Amino acid sequence: MKVMHAVVPLAVLATIVTAAAPVAVTSRLDGKVVDDATGQPLAARLVATDACGRPIEVAGEHPHVESLGKRWCYIDGRFSLDVPPEGVKVEIRRGLETRVLTATVEAPGAGTIERVFRLRRWTNMRERGYVNGDIHAHTPIPAETHGQMRAEDLDVVHLLTLEDDSLTPFFTGRLDSHSTPGHEIRVSQEVRDWQMGHLTLVGLTKLIPGYPHVGGILESWVRPHWDLTPAIEQAHAQGGLVVWSHFSNLPGAESPVGIALGLVDAIELMTYDDPTQLPSHWGPWKNSGMPIVEFPVLRGMDLYYQYLNAGFRLPIASGTDKMDVDIPLGSNRTYIPAGRDAGYAEWIQGIKAGRGFITNGPLLEFEVDGHAAGDVIRIDASRKVRARVTARSILPFATLELVRNGEVVGHKTVFLQDNPPVDGVYSMDVEAEITVDRSCWLAARVADDPDNKNRILPRGLSVFAHTNPVYFLRGGAKVREEPSIRYLEKYVSGTLHWLKSGPPFANPADRDKAIRRADQALAVYRSLHGAH
Repeated sequence: MKVMHAVVPLAVLATIVTAAAPVAVTSRLDGKVVDDATGQPLAARLVATDACGRPIEVAGEHPHVESLGKRWCYIDGRFSLDVPPEGVKVEIRRGLETRVLTATVEAPGAGTIERVFRLRRWTNMRERGYVNGDIHAHTPIPAETHGQMRAEDLDVVHLLTLEDDSLTPFFTGRLDSHSTPGHEIRVSQEVRDWQMGHLTLVGLTKLIPGYPHVGGILESWVRPHWDLTPAIEQAHAQGGLVVWSHFSNLPGAESPVGIALGLVDAIELMTYDDPTQLPSHWGPWKNSGMPIVEFPVLRGMDLYYQYLNAGFRLPIASGTDKMDVDIPLGSNRTYIPAGRDAGYAEWIQGIKAGRGFITNGPLLEFEVDGHAAGDVIRIDASRKVRARVTARSILPFATLELVRNGEVVGHKTVFLQDNPPVDGVYSMDVEAEITVDRSCWLAARVADDPDNKNRILPRGLSVFAHTNPVYFLRGGAKVREEPSIRYLEKYVSGTLHWLKSGPPFANPADRDKAIRRADQALAVYRSLHGAH
């Protein structure tokens, strides 16, 4: 989550103003959106424009959201709108598994046009045993969340309350009453400190007190810091899951400590910022006492790899950190293979087990010699393995890769014009024979070149997807890459430097406790050297 929000460009404001300008109307379109296979009505989101590209508002009250440079109207099976004499263009989207429908409706004259719009799935991940969900959102309230989930083809949404905000009254410690089979909502909590980090606390039975506001120092905010460990301990005591919030945006000073001490169950690799870009908040590096040349800032994706290379089996998750209309629910989501009848509980269990993949568009099929993400395989000698990944998406992407210990070992990049969609779906495959001669992890990803300026998704995100790893452990020994271990040592050393500089804490004794835990974490990283 960022503190500063983008200013709406004048060109966008002009477009909105233009949209409100009166246009000549000859017809009324009454539309019905249905599933092509079953004929059942479907919730979706829709954009309608006239011949000049000006938006036409759908009649009645309905939520809106911004995505792909457009302002969308959420609809629930039916909609009506005015059709100007030159006709209207309609675009309808529903999540990641349904083909985009674009249609032009002519205006034959005065009167009502009745039209059925049939949406066609290109895959059905639920039937294949996957549950998908958004692990981190702050809006809307649960009653409105359910309708948007159906429109975005989302199975699970995990809403997070912040310091007695508008979501707090909806916290019950169980599934929200607006949940239905296949669309489950749970309200839980986020704890935040702008230097230590942010936590997504999953599956709480009661809210954790003692964090009444955002802690830390950011720009003009000057507030005492909060130690995160008490919240972690209380969440675990409730049987909850602790996930490091928006890791690619604000990894925080305490994440290498919590991970080393086994306090962090997973990280949100993709939430607010792009994992292929540098984080927004450089606090751990700026306050480390080391020059950047000695302790360089890493992209979120690469920082995640350092933990895997040090032997931590750290699962990934994804969410939107939705706080406004600037991103749809489920624009970033986590797919977990859990069974056709699975729901929220199984989805959470799969995240903790390191199964499945995260994505904002491409759906991945990944296996290594028949093993899936999250599997741990013991090997006793060097061997060759066959890794395969297929990516399919309604959003364009150019690069698909296989990665071993952070090194690309299988790769394909194409110009988009050379790989056009087939029936609305972009596809790519990569296969490679890989030598496994030491303990390692293998994963697959869609990750565009970080210099790519063609970022079509909300908040400047590139099209991205990443699997959890498959682990091959020689003789059962954990992965150990010395450069990664040394980097994480520096990270904790930087945290200690900052803590010992005397930053104010809301509870002064917490700083001393944080120093002791950081010392323990530093000892953990030092013990990893040569431990093969």
